[in-house]
Amino acid sequence: MKILIVAATWMEVNLLIDEFNFLKEKSHLLKQYEFVGIMIDVLITGIGVTFTTFHLTNTLKDSQYNMVLNIGIAGSFTRELNIGEIVNVVSEEFADLGIETKDEFLTLFESGFIDSSEFPFEQGILKATNNDGLFDLKKVRGITTNKSHGRFSSIAEINQKFSAHVESMEGASVFYVCNWLGVPCHQIRTISNFIEPRDSSKWNIPLALENLKVSILTVLKKLTVTVN
Repeated sequence: MKILIVAATWMEVNLLIDEFNFLKEKSHLLKQYEFVGIMIDVLITGIGVTFTTFHLTNTLKDSQYNMVLNIGIAGSFTRELNIGEIVNVVSEEFADLGIETKDEFLTLFESGFIDSSEFPFEQGILKATNNDGLFDLKKVRGITTNKSHGRFSSIAEINQKFSAHVESMEGASVFYVCNWLGVPCHQIRTISNFIEPRDSSKWNIPLALENLKVSILTVLKKLTVTVN
């Protein structure tokens, strides 16, 4: 089995790759490892939709993988999730791709530029591959934006427009690319903060990253297919 782990930053994977056996560096963004008999490439895309789409597409064009696993930290819109909690993001939307009128923001689907069921969208939503019980985690809905929300007004607008639990800056890009290219994809995030007026003193990134490492290692140990 060969897996591609995709993250925005090295910070989000450093604890994890310490547990892997390093094999080689394919580029400064893509390194190859082995863990419990699984070949694992780790791709660091950079933060945001554009960088993620480009580097992921480029990587999948050159190599074949059994699975793409997008991992990282995320902010939570709901207090029903806890700081440090691990979640399985099963659906995504591009939350800032659209048109502003004088009164509101319209997605490309609402404005009629794209049909909401045009592949790979389902009613405007991008979905992860069915994981068949691989992840024993809470399933949540995500949105992807090119900015991390930190003002009362913009947070209120997002909450009114979308029914997401979590926010990232890459998730929908991964789902979009993988669905187009026919590669099974999943997204595992850990909650580092609540989405509220920005105050990083309330964040707990170390806890989030430690819990993320433990969760991903557990998932990988469930995969017992022999390395190709």
